[in-house]
Parts: sequence; C-alpha cells; structure tokens
Amino acid sequence: MTAVAGAGILAFSLEMPPWWGFVLAFVIVVIGGIVATSFAGPNLAAVGITPDDRLLVRPVGLVLVWALSRGVDVPVTSIVDVGVSERKGLVRRWRAPGTHLPGVMTAGTFRSHGEKDLWMVGRGKEVLVIELHDEPYRHLIVQVEDPHAAVEALRAAINRER
Repeated sequence: MTAVAGAGILAFSLEMPPWWGFVLAFVIVVIGGIVATSFAGPNLAAVGITPDDRLLVRPVGLVLVWALSRGVDVPVTSIVDVGVSERKGLVRRWRAPGTHLPGVMTAGTFRSHGEKDLWMVGRGKEVLVIELHDEPYRHLIVQVEDPHAAVEALRAAINRER
C-alpha cells in the first residue's frame, strides 16, 4: 500500500494481495465457520424415529457442510445397540471425507478395516453412539442435547419393533 499526498489530501492506492493472501483468508473463514458451528448449540444432529419405524439421523445447520453427509435413514431393525459414551474415549480412525478440528469438531465419515462410522460431534462431553448392522455405516456417533433421553427413546422404539 502506498500513500500519496497531494494538495493536502492523503490518498491510498489499493494493491491486490499475493496469492497466499487469498488462501490465508479462505482458511481463516473455514476455521471460523467450524468454530462458530461448534459453539452454535448442543445439537449437531437431529435423531428421531418415523411413524413407519425408521431411524433418521440428520445433521443440523452447517454440520451438513462439515460432515459432507445428508445423514442416515435406516430401519429400526438395523439397530444393534445404543448407548452414551465419553467423546474423548472414542477412536476416530481415518477421515474420508469430513472435518476434524481437534477439541472443536469432528464431522464426517471415518473408515477402518472396511467399516465406516459417521461422526457429528462438537465440544460436548457425552455423545450418543448407535451401532448398526447390514448398513453402510457401522456406528453413528452424534452429539445431541440429552444423549441419555435419546438412548431411552431409541430403546423404546427398538423394543416396540421386536
């Protein structure tokens, strides 16, 4: 940026930043969006059972972008087990595709040994873990406002179906 003084007026001429300036701005915007999404609220995923006994797990807000997934729609009969776990005790494996910013957000598909897990977790301490069989994802690890209430509701739906 150069300053030109003429007739008592100070004027600035604007120059284009170098290519790395655009890259840096893009990275700052993306990281800011991830952080803002993780602070937005306790729910990063919506979990529910439809009237025709199907489990729906959908990302909430910008988690759709960070997870690169529209969620899961599977029959209740595919659920093996549901539970609550500490976020820090879970293993993530290889990310493909998705987002992982340590301590802030983990969202997307994580693979290992031919199995896929879907993560939609922010800064919460406890997360809902749903184990499936014969479905594209082996585990669904999601952050909801009250994971213990979600476990009870899902167990009631499983028992009603069986």
